[in-house]
Amino acid sequence: MSGERRPPTHMATYAMSDIHGDRARFHALLDFLAFSAQDRLYILGDVIDRGPEGIELLQDIRRAENMTLLLGNHEYMCLQYYAADADETVRRRWDRNRNAPTKEGLARCSEGERAALFDYIAALPSHLEVRVGQREFYLVHGFPGGTVHDEVWQRPQPDTPSPFPGKTLLIGHTPVVCLGRSDEEADVICAELAARGEHLRIFHGPGYLDLDCLCGYEEYPARALACALKNNIVLIVALTAAVATCFFVPPDGEYLSYFDLRTLSC
Repeated sequence: MSGERRPPTHMATYAMSDIHGDRARFHALLDFLAFSAQDRLYILGDVIDRGPEGIELLQDIRRAENMTLLLGNHEYMCLQYYAADADETVRRRWDRNRNAPTKEGLARCSEGERAALFDYIAALPSHLEVRVGQREFYLVHGFPGGTVHDEVWQRPQPDTPSPFPGKTLLIGHTPVVCLGRSDEEADVICAELAARGEHLRIFHGPGYLDLDCLCGYEEYPARALACALKNNIVLIVALTAAVATCFFVPPDGEYLSYFDLRTLSC
């Protein structure tokens, strides 16, 4: 189904990740889903940096009673950067990660607004366990680990098994095209997808789903904001220009490589 909104539903639960300041795409996706006050949205971190409206997006999410944000490595770096004991290594790390839009957005806030946002970020959970119907999910930004640092920074390989049998692990952080690939290989794949008018899609690994489809990376026309609908199917929504396309993939099916496009059927 292309260019059509989902029919309104009640008490649907969604998850997405790595919006990176693309506020317009975020709200377009909510509109496409007919997202309502009865629905629930989990966001697996990284709403700031790269894109132009990360702070405004953070404020939207903070005000929404039915949206839950998890800590991502970009929010983690932001907290470290503004900490009283921040050293030059910490500052350089965040500065290398396209933080200019976030710093500019914070500068536009009042002192009280900045304090409220820092308090909000500091209180974000690093992982959540969620039950939807009869299914259990483990949500984390990077990959499950023993510390908050590990949870927001770790990256799996395509064949890394989930450490939680019986639960579906939802992650972000690692762009799907970068799983097991060099940056150069990922660039080639993105260029090939864009040349064919195609886009990145949710990666289905052994027991986990990676939702990071490069939203916020303006240099990649194949980017997408992916959303997992957590019941019996996975809904993958890619918003490119004014067109929305849905793909349905059985969440308990066999291992799929989303870049072997000659054999993938959706």
